[in-house]
Amino acid sequence: MIFFKNNAVRYFLIAFTLVSSTAWSSDGNSELINATSKGNFPLIKKILDSQPIEPQELQTAFWVATQKGRTEIVERFLQIGVDVNFVTDDQYTPLMRAARDGREQLVEILLAAGANVNAMTEEGTALMNAAEKDRRKVIALLLAANADIHAQRSDGSTALSLAAQEGYPMTIQMLIDAGTNVNHQMDNGATALMVAVQHGNFNATYALIAAKADLNLKAENGMTALAFANHYRHKDIADLLKKSGAK
Repeated sequence: MIFFKNNAVRYFLIAFTLVSSTAWSSDGNSELINATSKGNFPLIKKILDSQPIEPQELQTAFWVATQKGRTEIVERFLQIGVDVNFVTDDQYTPLMRAARDGREQLVEILLAAGANVNAMTEEGTALMNAAEKDRRKVIALLLAANADIHAQRSDGSTALSLAAQEGYPMTIQMLIDAGTNVNHQMDNGATALMVAVQHGNFNATYALIAAKADLNLKAENGMTALAFANHYRHKDIADLLKKSGAK
């Protein structure tokens, strides 16, 4: 795994501005990163064909191409052997970032190149990142590649609970259709239903009720979904829960 410890490099990756001339050796190889950021494929090809590139610089350029969604350039870097599963300081793999950004074509390319669909970092998995951003086309690709719908972040949250938190009923339905546990409880005992209710997401709440979520499970603090609705004064959601049999 590659970790970008150089502050100048990290700044470049965040801001996409030109790095300081001291960030790399003075052999001119930083031209590769600049060319990648600008999408200058002919120059990238010329650089790769004419001079040796340090592995970390190549990996950094690959990450920039991933962030920019430059599929042709990503494919070129993959052809010369970059690590498709490296992890950045921000705890993303290229696949996780592409999934988060909803870049379907790039997700397909990375998966075909051997990207680990279930790679787990502090940010979760590619599926969790896609679910959190409602990237349904990407979710379909990841599920077809056997993404683990039961994977959990350190707090026990899953792709379903993240979709519930953000209020994405169609993503919720996709995950339920794929067999996720609608009643999974996070480390604090909260279910996806409780999360949807807490955040006032009416449509997500409706989708979870329709999926037969247990309305009366309790979190560690003893609160049910209805208790959360009342606490946060989501009257419309409280009425829906009561009509559905919540106590």
